[in-house]
Amino acid sequence: MANINLIFSEYEESNERNKRELEKRKEKTYNQLPRLLDIEKEMIRLGLDMAKAYLTEERNKEKYLADLQKRQSQLNEEKLGLLLSNNYPRDYLELKYDCDKCKDTGYIGLQKCTCFIQKQIKHNHMQANLGASKEDFDHFNIEYYSDVPAKSNLSPRKNMQQIFLECIKYVHNFDCHNNNMLFIGRPGLGKTFLCKSIAKELLQSGKSVIYQSAPDLMDLVRKYKYNFDKEDEGEEALNDINECDLLIIDDLGTELSTQFSGLVIYNILNKRLINSKKMIVATNLDVNEILRDYSERITSRLFGKFRMFEFFGDDIRLMMK
Repeated sequence: MANINLIFSEYEESNERNKRELEKRKEKTYNQLPRLLDIEKEMIRLGLDMAKAYLTEERNKEKYLADLQKRQSQLNEEKLGLLLSNNYPRDYLELKYDCDKCKDTGYIGLQKCTCFIQKQIKHNHMQANLGASKEDFDHFNIEYYSDVPAKSNLSPRKNMQQIFLECIKYVHNFDCHNNNMLFIGRPGLGKTFLCKSIAKELLQSGKSVIYQSAPDLMDLVRKYKYNFDKEDEGEEALNDINECDLLIIDDLGTELSTQFSGLVIYNILNKRLINSKKMIVATNLDVNEILRDYSERITSRLFGKFRMFEFFGDDIRLMMK
């Protein structure tokens, strides 16, 4: 997972960049409108006078403070009038932030901001691969799927049209539902493509998404759960898996089947379901194979708490070569 110190360095760099940009804006406007610089200097003096006044025990302190505040308001109004009358935005001389929610600190109170989680994900190797790939909704080509009826008089193309639309709706209504999706079907039918398309779309809208194949997810948990030299980093990594807005587990069934992997899968599914955190699981296994390979407490959650979508047809990767 992401190096925390590196992320904080990025915040420091963005803060320094935004401060430099503010100084450039000030220099430009002060040269054009010298009165703004006078206002700025007087505002600084007023701030110092107010700080001193709060520390005194003068009998007329309240009136004095009220006069200072009144003068502050007058200066702010004059400053705003100068900016607007010269076609500058009202906030032109205010510090801008890359993230208005956390003011580029990474935290809102004691909670990690969405932008912090996104930075963690971008530093993750799996997420970097996702960002470089071409899998997105715009590149999805329904023409690769046959229009010859197959299952229940439904053609692969018609089936994929329906699944594709459901994926679009899943993303666009993400904040209005608590749905999980289970993609089932043989390799080469578009499951991974749609998983990555959903992930990219949500990442662009500011959601926190973690995309991992089942084997990589097992390795990740094993790496941090038993590495006491990186206990803090491991806690962050495991919390991200449980707390991100959407967790996508691809290739379920390709992980080494052990008591450990079964426990990891169950714990992740169970914790996220309890906390109403959304998931998408994709597998090359069919229903009978899932029932055969996984415990009842896992299958009951997959089939009871996920909406299943079956992919069928010919391997489209062969047609794309």
